[in-house]
Amino acid sequence: MTAKERCPVLFYTAIALIPALLLLAWLYTRDKLHPEPKRHVYKLFLLGAGIVLPAGLIERGLIDTSSGIHTATLRTTFITAFFVAGMVEEFLKASIVERKALQQGLMKSPIDAIVYSGAVALGFAAVENILYVTSSGLTTAVVRSVTAVPAHFMFGIIMGTAFSRHIWHGRSKAWAYILPAVAHGIYDTFALQSGLVSNILLLLYLVGLVSWSLRQLDQSVEWSARLTQSDPS
Repeated sequence: MTAKERCPVLFYTAIALIPALLLLAWLYTRDKLHPEPKRHVYKLFLLGAGIVLPAGLIERGLIDTSSGIHTATLRTTFITAFFVAGMVEEFLKASIVERKALQQGLMKSPIDAIVYSGAVALGFAAVENILYVTSSGLTTAVVRSVTAVPAHFMFGIIMGTAFSRHIWHGRSKAWAYILPAVAHGIYDTFALQSGLVSNILLLLYLVGLVSWSLRQLDQSVEWSARLTQSDPS
């Protein structure tokens, strides 16, 4: 590859990374009382980035296995959205968060759970975005910066909220796998369809998802502050 050929690739890679890095930086600033060690956040971000390849291989295998399903386009879309993309990607992300953050005792407050889950989600989104943008161009970068990347971020908030409720409310940690996968499946069901109606539904869903997720994030910040006040250590 010549220097002239490398320039567009490097440009698109940088453009693809910016949304995820900005969201990660913003999320990190939300924990003002006891910010997580940056090395742990970076590690989770990189681990999230590292599962894009295995996720893609698993998804390809599942798609090849179900390639005989042609009877109903909506049914095929539903299966792909929920049981291929949604389940595979969110289960892999949640397994990383569980093993590298939950089991390591890194989640010391509810906002910690969201920061670490968000870091994994954004690492995944960053690499996925690079793959799409470098192959499809600037228009894809713009569209995904306001759709797919924020969506992965919201799935991470959902996951972190579920993990925090597991730790402090005793709820099953299975919800940290299931809820993001369902949210992801709904998103992909709309995103994989073509047409004005699907695009409008996708936009409305994203607005609702962002609104709900930001409320959960604010509540986790307040909850963390109360826990800190009751246990200063």
